[in-house]
Amino acid sequence: MTAPGPNNSSNKLLECPVYLCLLICLLALVFVFYTFQKSGILSSKSLFAQTPSLPLSKINGGILIFSKTNGFRHHSIEPAIAALTKECANKGWEVYATEDAGYIDSTHLRHFKVVVFVSTTGEILNHQQKIAFEKYIENGGGYAGIHSASDTEHHWQWYGNLLGTLFRDHTFLPHMPEAELITENIAHPINQGLPKKWRKVDEWYNFQQNIRDKPGFQVLLSLNENSYNSIWRKMNGDHPISWTHQMPHGRMFYTALGHNAQTFNDPNAMQHIIGGIRWAGQLP
Repeated sequence: MTAPGPNNSSNKLLECPVYLCLLICLLALVFVFYTFQKSGILSSKSLFAQTPSLPLSKINGGILIFSKTNGFRHHSIEPAIAALTKECANKGWEVYATEDAGYIDSTHLRHFKVVVFVSTTGEILNHQQKIAFEKYIENGGGYAGIHSASDTEHHWQWYGNLLGTLFRDHTFLPHMPEAELITENIAHPINQGLPKKWRKVDEWYNFQQNIRDKPGFQVLLSLNENSYNSIWRKMNGDHPISWTHQMPHGRMFYTALGHNAQTFNDPNAMQHIIGGIRWAGQLP
């Protein structure tokens, strides 16, 4: 029998710290995964229960709030739905909130004047639902997109044409800086009552293309890029952050505001968003 030599003993001693480091790394990965899963970042599961304020059969000319996610899920979705539902109800508008894509069909869409995508993400509609939604808009329906609605359905060309452009990236280091917003065309119904310049903390989106001067599009809000810092490249000095798309029949309103829940307690932001929903749906 060969007795253990000094080299064997030293190897065993060296192996202990290695195993300990591996165990610590494994525990850290488990903790990160658990944290992300709890936050909804890794989950595409619908977290917001279907909450109609009225039986669907009684809604005629109302608002459909749709917040399905198939990717990153914003914590601001539930506060957004609560705030929008309350504000719309105060104006006498009927509201139905769901994350069930089965309602994106001709049978259900005919009940609504406007569909509001609240921070949707990823691929959320099947082929038949996409066709139904296209027909709904092209026949005069309204669309309002909030925040990551522009980070949705990147491979659906019609949807990209509807919005005019899609999400590219966002501010990072810092993630949510305070920035100066410039209200363009104060005479527009969506902008009435907003200050010419105002400040807000948010996650500021950069887009794949600049929609300014595209036919049918009109910029509502833009960012003063000199008013905030970010290590990512911005939009080369001209930075639309909200706009409309007037089509032969349908109407589209989009705003990138809304990453943080505080957006839906901000009087200027809420006036802007509610004004956009009203305009897109041609509501009273």
